[in-house]
Amino acid sequence: MTRIRYGDCEICGREKSLSFHHLIPCNLHKKKLFLRKFGKEEMKTRGLNLCRMCHSTIHKFFELKDLGLNYNTKKKLMENEKFANYVKWVKKQK
Repeated sequence: MTRIRYGDCEICGREKSLSFHHLIPCNLHKKKLFLRKFGKEEMKTRGLNLCRMCHSTIHKFFELKDLGLNYNTKKKLMENEKFANYVKWVKKQK
């Protein structure tokens, strides 16, 4: 995944300053379970370029371990009803 600093958020589509969201949180990168399941390189590069609002909301809605195990792709995040409702709302914001 190429990290970019400005462009369209990969969740809401709004043009904003972006930060890189690791789909497997950095705090989990040294855990044996995650090393076996994903490998170091994949954990470092698997992520999304997100606006601050979407990035913060993900961390408010989900525990780190839950993110790493159950919400480690964009598709899985979007399948969560609470997060999908947030996305519908945020797309209407400026």
